[in-house]
Amino acid sequence: MPLRQNQPDKVLAVCYGGGHVLMLIPVLKYLQSLGYELQVLGLTTAAAALRKAGFSPLGFRDILRPEDSRAHEHGTRLAADMHHGSKVNSLDESVAYLGLSYADLEDQVGVEGAREAFREKGRQAFLPLNPMRRFFDLLQPDVLLTTNSPRAELASIQVAAERGIPSVGVLDLFGLQPYNDIPTDYVCVPFKQAVSILAERGLDPGALTVTGNPNFDWVHKVLEAESKAPQWRRVHQIKPDELLALYAMKPNWDEHEEMIVSSLEQLLPQKPELKIAVRPHPNSDSQLATSVISRLGAAAFVDDRTPLPMAIETCDLLITHKSTVAVEAALLGRQVALFHSNHDYPTHGIPLHLYNWGSYSISVAEGVQALSLLKKESAALQHQRGTEVRTAWNCDGRSHIRIAEVVIRALHDIQQTKAA
Repeated sequence: MPLRQNQPDKVLAVCYGGGHVLMLIPVLKYLQSLGYELQVLGLTTAAAALRKAGFSPLGFRDILRPEDSRAHEHGTRLAADMHHGSKVNSLDESVAYLGLSYADLEDQVGVEGAREAFREKGRQAFLPLNPMRRFFDLLQPDVLLTTNSPRAELASIQVAAERGIPSVGVLDLFGLQPYNDIPTDYVCVPFKQAVSILAERGLDPGALTVTGNPNFDWVHKVLEAESKAPQWRRVHQIKPDELLALYAMKPNWDEHEEMIVSSLEQLLPQKPELKIAVRPHPNSDSQLATSVISRLGAAAFVDDRTPLPMAIETCDLLITHKSTVAVEAALLGRQVALFHSNHDYPTHGIPLHLYNWGSYSISVAEGVQALSLLKKESAALQHQRGTEVRTAWNCDGRSHIRIAEVVIRALHDIQQTKAA
């Protein structure tokens, strides 16, 4: 599609950290290479990833004014308990983000309503519309690019709609529950199985484009490089005939984590060839992993330093609660054992029925049974499964280009509408 001939179109990207910002960075780099003007609002932990990628992200401190006395007061109070220097390296940003968001919540529901909402939901109560309006006033974007997070991302979508600015939303793999439906004008979904699910919930099928997820395109780099998995297994004393499971923990301990560990506790005496690499979540308390090791014994060890792609490549199977790591394992052809609270996995957009890549357990008994059936697989079988899954899920190294094309189409459509 053609670029505008006079001045470059302005793209405003709004995103939180983790997988959300990592989805957008390749898209932003591609749009930048085409000559688009980019402004990026990097929320909380997203800022560090954006700087590492070469961008200069904006933050809430860029719109905090001296006269915002309530925001300064609330932000200072909340940041005293909620600022995490290891995640958000600027205390000023935490004060601004928390303060402006809380003051806006008061504007929406009143002082008492804000106090009650924040007591019940914490930061999930935020929908910072007025702060987002300041960003739109400052930047005057032509199109919005964001993902399926609540709070500021959702607020940016609503402000774009107020102003007639087209919006493009990128769904991660598990943003498919009703509470995370993304009300953008154009929606990029990871794979075709998600389209029917979203359409059944009322989203316009014409707004949905199957693009894949740029987060998963690293798989191609792993496949093209010489495997270091055999060397890693030797160093960690994993024998060739042993079954290595990577247990990817979630940040907090809950019934799903307990279900996983209880299942492994019961299974290990019956399956001596099974070894467990316990990978703590980067945002979790290290004591959680230590507690797991004490329960599982000599068959388990903590692996928190191996890069995630290498950790997935070296394992034979992955064990986790609902997580994008599970999809990354499937893309490499690994077996996956998921644990959840119900069997209604289609609502999560997870096509478990395809390619025999995963099991889904909702109890300890089911977990023990599912894990007991897993056996060592040949490299050929893993390669075959991985190829099928990558093809079905558009993991071809071009997801970022397809998403960028949706952004360009959104700009083209609005320009055509204005010209009509």
